Amino acid sequence: MLDLGRLAACEPAAQFFAVWGGRYEEKVALLRTELKKSGLGELCRSIPEARTAAKAGKIAAFLSVEGMERLECSAERLREAHERDGLIMVNLCWNSDNELCGSAMDGGGGLTEAGRRFVLAAQEMGVAIDLSHASERTFWDVMEISRRPVLASHSNAAALCSDFPRNLTDAQFEALVQCGGGAGLNFCPDFLGLTRDIGACCAHIEHFLALGGEKAVFMGADLDGMDDLPEGITGVESVEKIYEALLRRGHRSQITPERAVSAPPAARDSQKRPRPGCHSAPPSTVAQAMRGRPPSSPAEGYGP
Repeated sequence: MLDLGRLAACEPAAQFFAVWGGRYEEKVALLRTELKKSGLGELCRSIPEARTAAKAGKIAAFLSVEGMERLECSAERLREAHERDGLIMVNLCWNSDNELCGSAMDGGGGLTEAGRRFVLAAQEMGVAIDLSHASERTFWDVMEISRRPVLASHSNAAALCSDFPRNLTDAQFEALVQCGGGAGLNFCPDFLGLTRDIGACCAHIEHFLALGGEKAVFMGADLDGMDDLPEGITGVESVEKIYEALLRRGHRSQITPERAVSAPPAARDSQKRPRPGCHSAPPSTVAQAMRGRPPSSPAEGYGP
């Protein structure tokens, strides 16, 4: 069930909706129906379309797939979904190895030959590669051949929580920064470490900022992928608490020119601080991942 009203109350400029279970076509049809019925968002295929949605006061909804098993690991199925539905981001795998690559939660192998062809084909289409769920070996195999920036949409810092294999090493995050990509904070307590609260969320953001991630950190959240939440977080409406905690820890708030253009009219007109949404990458990061251009604004306005 989609609760778009609850999401809209947080005023995200853009939001990724990931298909990760069931039949792809059924999930996309549900998203289209709910967006139309609520009138709160528009399914977008590009950054210009996202800006048009924002000017109308609507959430720019972007479509992704979490695990190419949903599309039979097929570049042709991906092309069909990209052209028909506007699918613009894909995880190569979920929690099991597949014919494209190894998963962080399974055997840990790297890209297969089919996976190498798939990555290049997807990037040629303008579809961003998401390396959350991929093994570290797959990560580096993709970085070796990638022609465009890549993302890790819901992965935290291994330096603060090394027990969970899906978190990123410092070297991995720095590679994402260097290629113009980024990483999204995962709220799942297992990704946070011993202290499973808002302070831990802030600590992971600050660690990425210290590695040069001012334009490369966003809210991944993964709220639909966990049974428990960090202390102090009840859902998407609590994301604001992380923002406020960062301000108390000495970080500054700012709205850059691009963010101001991409934000809903109320945020632009009143110059309110931008509110990060769950599972949402900043428009600049999405744009450069699809087009191979460097980002031009900080992710979600966080900076030291």
